[in-house]
Parts: sequence; structure tokens; C-alpha cells
Amino acid sequence: MKTATCPSCGAPVGFRSAASLYAVCEFCRSTLLRHGDDVENIGRMADLLEDASRIQLGSEGRYRGVHFAVIGRIQLKHDAGLWNEWHVLFDDGRSGWLSEASGEYVVSALVPVAEAIPAFESLEPEMAVTLAGRSFTVTDLETARCIAGAGELPFKVEAGYDVNTADLRSEDRFVTLDYSETPPLVFVGYPAKFAELSLANLRPTRDESGGVAVGGAADFKVRAFNCPHCASPLTLHSPAIESVGCESCGSIIGVENENIRLLARAAQTVHEVPALPLGSKGRLAGVDWEIIGFLKRRTTVEGIDYDWSEYLLFDAGSGGFAWLVEDQGHWNFVRTLSEIPRAARGQLDFKFQDEQYRLFNTGHAEVTYVAGEFYWRVKVGERCLAEDYICPPRMLSREVSDKEASWSQGEYLAADAVRQAFAPTLPLPTPVGVYANQPNPYGERHRGVCRLFWKFALVALVLQIAFAVVGATNSVLKHRFVFSPTQDEVTLRSPDFVLKGTARTLRVDHSTDIDNNWLSLTTTLVDKSTGKTWLGAQEIAHYQGVDDGESWSEGTKGEDIVFKDVPPGTYYLAVDYELGSDRRAQVVDTVEVVRNAPGWSNYVLLMIFLVAFPLFTRWRNAAFETRRWSESSLADDGGDDDGEDD
Repeated sequence: MKTATCPSCGAPVGFRSAASLYAVCEFCRSTLLRHGDDVENIGRMADLLEDASRIQLGSEGRYRGVHFAVIGRIQLKHDAGLWNEWHVLFDDGRSGWLSEASGEYVVSALVPVAEAIPAFESLEPEMAVTLAGRSFTVTDLETARCIAGAGELPFKVEAGYDVNTADLRSEDRFVTLDYSETPPLVFVGYPAKFAELSLANLRPTRDESGGVAVGGAADFKVRAFNCPHCASPLTLHSPAIESVGCESCGSIIGVENENIRLLARAAQTVHEVPALPLGSKGRLAGVDWEIIGFLKRRTTVEGIDYDWSEYLLFDAGSGGFAWLVEDQGHWNFVRTLSEIPRAARGQLDFKFQDEQYRLFNTGHAEVTYVAGEFYWRVKVGERCLAEDYICPPRMLSREVSDKEASWSQGEYLAADAVRQAFAPTLPLPTPVGVYANQPNPYGERHRGVCRLFWKFALVALVLQIAFAVVGATNSVLKHRFVFSPTQDEVTLRSPDFVLKGTARTLRVDHSTDIDNNWLSLTTTLVDKSTGKTWLGAQEIAHYQGVDDGESWSEGTKGEDIVFKDVPPGTYYLAVDYELGSDRRAQVVDTVEVVRNAPGWSNYVLLMIFLVAFPLFTRWRNAAFETRRWSESSLADDGGDDDGEDD
């Protein structure tokens, strides 16, 4: 590291990176330009504004296994608030940038691209732009103002200059187009979570310093001030907050450093009482949150207004934000996505992170009420296009305004989970109906019942086949009878046959060659030694022909009868018959007596009983999905199916 002496105050100024051309003296704020081993004082740098960042010059971390140190900083401001660009130096000599805004982090580097960069004026949210051979989507368009710089920087930074910037994203990459130069600078990077960066030497939090700092800012205290309209007391929890809504009078106050000013006075006339009061604290997804903001939004469909509530959650440990959304008593825990789905506006379905999402609602959302703190300048009447895609229990929401397109992912929360996390004093709203991404309680139950059904059905089939194969099944008699149409009231007798043991079943099969006639049979099984009889009757009829060139047939040529629990002994069959007069032709009947023939009736009855269970759970499952999709804006387009597989 090269060290120079500040020409203004004599303090040592270090240059750790060979790419650093400028440095800001941390003692006197002079901006120094490096000329070889010499430095030139080119003016005093403006002071940085207080913000919520825990990162500071000298912070260290790791990214993709490589250690880095924070050596410089640029602070910028736009309509949504402050953000920081931290100049970082990696141990392998590379330099890059760690972008930090509203609790989101992106690690990027300056990258040359062959493609022509579109003009800033031609860009619009969700526009596709090809850079470095990859397609990106425009997500944010801003005109930002540079507040100040600090530490080592690879280029000159002047406070107060405005620069147009465009943020673009793909599935896993992030691009910033900086129009401060011609051609524009292109920074390509990847989103990272605070915990993944393994940051050290951070600014102390409230607990670490013993003070009352919040959001990781060691010198930031929770500010209390009065509403400039009604003088009601208000608080400010984080320097990242850009606006505060007064619960008492509905005014929206802009917060800029130490100054406050009225942005909108009495914009809302109805005082809303949130189910979860501002200041409530709770733990969700392993993080301790505090509710610092509350707003209501509305969409209008066919002249009917639908309202829902959104609570802004603040994590004092990392300075991050999340949302808790309540709609008709149903709750979702929502976070902004850094990896955006690739889906066209109005697309009916798409896959994201190996899950299939389907469009559920589309419309325009409008802010109708504001109270508490927000990291952008929210105002009543703010509108955006909103689309919701569902894959219960998750939901993806797209919001598009004139300057921004964003995606968020929500996960359904049971009211009991919210109640347990925040312990509200007032009862939570009672859930109404089936919500868009509410888990189907019958879905997994139906799949479980189906799995059991197939297991039981397989066992029953194996047992049925085993009984058929292993059982002592054999033919004990096969005899041919001839029925003559000229003989009436004739009894025919079969040869004797012997049963050496009790037959669980004794089946008598009649197989005839009857054609276009009918036959009535009375079959009597006779025990030759005792005279005991078993009686059975059958009706056999078969007809066929040709009508208008088409063949047809009806009836059957055979029937059977089963006698049960027949004891051992010598038996014969006595057959009485009556042959119809439709056709004067004899009929040959081949009779076979089968001992212990496997019966399928019990198996069929068992299957009918078993299949009733999956049919019932499928009906319950489908009914739940029908109720869900009846609330969709696509309900008239045939979107209301059960969406479940067996």
C-alpha cells in the first residue's frame, strides 16, 4: 500500500489499490488526485449523509471464497432514498463495487461490452436489453444525485452532480448502466445476502455499542419529532427511512437528514386501526422484526373495491426490510426478489426455481392509506400494475410503475403463526374464503390416500391371485348335454363324480351353442348316498342379426351357478330345461363342474369399497381448488381446476 501526506492537513492518506486515482482525506475531507508518488488537493469533498449502513471504510468480507476490503465509498440519493456504492479491493488484486440499497446487496465490476448501449430516454421498465450476449430486463430507472465520496476511488467524484442510472436484471445477474460518461459505463454483478458476505469490522449496532443506535448506525439514535401539521409525536427508526405517515392526521412527512417537511397534508380522511400496531415486535423466519410502517392498498374489479393491508418490517441487525401482507384475514410473509422470474407481462404460467407458477390476479393497485415509516416517498394515490402468480403456499407478485418493475415472493402464514409471533392485543381479522396461495389441506391428504389405495389394491390382487394358484382348484366333471326342441319336461342326468373333501365352492358352468333362441335351466346337485339336493336356475338367451348392413348381437351363450360348502361324497347333476320356440334347433350344452374355483366377486366388492376413499378426497380437493379459483380474475377463463395430480 502506498501512503501519501495530505497537502491540506498533513494526515497520512493510503492508496491500497493500483486502480485508485483519487482519495478523500478522512480528517479534512480534501479530495486528493494521485500523480505517481505525489498527490494534489483538488478541493474539499462534501459531507456524507447519515444512513443505516453497517458497512464502513475498513470493513472486510469474503465473496465466492476471496477476501476483500472496503476502501472507498460513493453515496447517492434518488427519489426512493439513499444508496451506497462501496469500492472494494480483493486479495487477488481485482477491484469492484458492493452496492447497498434498502437492505439489498450486489457485488459488481466494470465490464466492457460489445453491444451498443441504448439511450436512457429509450428505456422503460421490463424492456429487454442484450448485454454481453445475455438478455436483461430493465427494473429501475432513476436520476440520482451524488452526495459525497470517501476513501479511495478509481475516478473523480463531485458532490451535487446528477446522473441517470438504469438497473437491469436476469435470472441471477444484475447490471447497472451509468450514463455519467459517454459511452455509458456497464457494471455487471450478482446479488448477495448480508450473511453470505461474512462481513467484519462493521459499524456497531445498538447492542454492541451499549447505546441506542438502530439499523447498524453507531451514531444514529431513534429520533422523536412532531408532525408539522397536527403536532402528534412521531419516531424515526432508521436513517434509510424517507417518509413517515402520521396516524393522527394522515399527513405524509418527508425526512431528509435532520430536516422534515410536509409532503402531503391530510391526504387520507379515514383513520385506520391496524390489526398489528406500529412498533410491534416479533420473530419470523428466524429474524427479529419490528413493524415500522402500515399502508392500505386497493384494486377495483368491475366496480367493486378490494382492499388489503401491508406492514413494513424492519430488521435492526442487518438494516433489511420485509413485508407482512393481510388480505381478508389471510397473511403472507413477503420479501423482494433479487433474482427475477423470466415471464412476459400477462403470461399464464412459468417455472421459477423449479416450481410452476400460474397467473391468478391482474389489475392496478392504489395506495389508499399510509401510516409510519417507509424507505421511499410513498403517497396516497400511488398506482402500479400488479400481477400475482401462485404455487401454494408461495406467491410471486409483479409490480410495474412508470420507473420501476419489481418482483416479490410471499409465503402463506396461518393467522396463528402471526398471532404467536407478534402477540397482538386486538383479535386478528377472521379469514374469509380460500386465499390465492393458501395451502390446500386436502391436497396432501388426497395424495396420501391414493398411495394407500394403490398399496391395498396391490395386496388384494396378490392375495386373489395366490388363492387362485395355491387353492385346490380342479375339474371334477365335464359332460355334454343335448337339448332337443321336440321334447318337453325332460330331465337329463350327468355321470357320477366324487368329492374327496369338502368343497368351499362348487361351480357349475353351462356353455351352449344357442343362437337366436332362449333356454331356461334348472340345475340340481344331488348327493347320491343321502339324497340331499342343491338347486340353481339359469336363464340363457342369445340373439344376433344384421340391420341396415350392420351386425348386432345381444345376450350370452353361457351362465354358471356356485354351490358353497359341499361335503365329500358321490354326486350327479340333474338338469331340467325348457327351450324356446324362436328357433327349432337342438342346443348343445357343455357342462363343467369345477371344485374351489376362485371367485372375483369379493375382490370386486373390496375394490369398490377402497376406491370410495380416493374419490372422496379428490372431490374435497377439487372443491377447495374451485373455491380458490372462483376468486381469481381469470375465473371466467377456465382457470378453476383442481391443479392436483394423483
